[in-house]
Amino acid sequence: MAISKPGAIEVTPGARVSLIDIAHALEPLIREHAEVIEEGRMPSPLVDALHDAGVFRMMLPRELGGVEADPVEWLQMIEELSRVNASVGWNAFIQSGIGLTFLDPERFERFRERGGGRLILAMNLGRMAGKAVKVEGGYRVSGRWPFASGSPFATWLGGMSVVCGEDGSPLLRANGLPQPLLAIWPADQARVIDTWDGLGLRGTGSGDFEISGLFVPEDQVNTELFGTPNYDRALFRIKEMPEIGHGAHALGVASAALEAFVDAVNSKPVQGSTRQLAMGHMQAHQIAFARADVLVRAARTLLHETVRAAREDARTHPELDLELRVRLREANVFTVRAAIDAIRRCPRRCGTSTSSSPSRTRYSDWSRAPAVTTASPGLNRR
Repeated sequence: MAISKPGAIEVTPGARVSLIDIAHALEPLIREHAEVIEEGRMPSPLVDALHDAGVFRMMLPRELGGVEADPVEWLQMIEELSRVNASVGWNAFIQSGIGLTFLDPERFERFRERGGGRLILAMNLGRMAGKAVKVEGGYRVSGRWPFASGSPFATWLGGMSVVCGEDGSPLLRANGLPQPLLAIWPADQARVIDTWDGLGLRGTGSGDFEISGLFVPEDQVNTELFGTPNYDRALFRIKEMPEIGHGAHALGVASAALEAFVDAVNSKPVQGSTRQLAMGHMQAHQIAFARADVLVRAARTLLHETVRAAREDARTHPELDLELRVRLREANVFTVRAAIDAIRRCPRRCGTSTSSSPSRTRYSDWSRAPAVTTASPGLNRR
């Protein structure tokens, strides 16, 4: 792996490289393109650098050319990237390869070649927005899916559909619920629609994509979410990892908000502004900041310790202990809510205004994230 930037880290297969170092090496390039990201797109040089650095292969198994990262180190990298830029951190964990572990090496390589040498998958798993009709050799799929982060630069797309009969009526399981189908297809077979105009996470490219009557072969579908993993090792036994990335992202955004406040306090006040002169020097401001800082630190410790415990359990047990699965979700929800609380404390109680550029960007970024973090039906269906 090599980052497309002077001074980049170069990684040979099997080499041990700190994931934090990769995030640090990417920081100058991310900051260089910050304005373009805020305009609503991820520039090609940055996408290339993320790909070359292995960011989009962190959760892939070694057999697929993946990093198969230690889960705690991965969380630290996602937090650091999110601290630098919330949109980049978001796409880094969404496009980490988590949803591709059902692919065997032959299919992965075939799909990668079909994607022009890259297999970057953007999906919507929270809504069964398509209809799939069984035909010879596969399914005929139609639908439109929203909130597909990374879809503008993805090489493959995917979404959940309801399996229907030829008359269009849903086919039901024995429990009376519709039969689901997860299908993926090359991105150039779909229409990507730019509907992402929110105030926050501007660069994630979380717009819609649409297909109509597309034939999707059998080897590109699963009747269960993600299907059965082909790689039975600790990392892939922790089925909660896709949602745990939200917690790391939240920590990064909160850390950036705290940094923005410290920078504002240490900057030269505007002449005549008694409010800015007092900012951060009043006891109430200091207490509010301390509480926010402790919230972030406590949440980080809880999240990492819980994931470490899950990793140790997964090394010796094919199925993760139920109590640990509950604790993982508790830690994730607590971390996200603690981060939101920390972000709110600084601008509201420390005397700052969210109208300043860094503060406004961070606050706007996180105003978007909670809606898809703690209550995503796709992630909580397991």
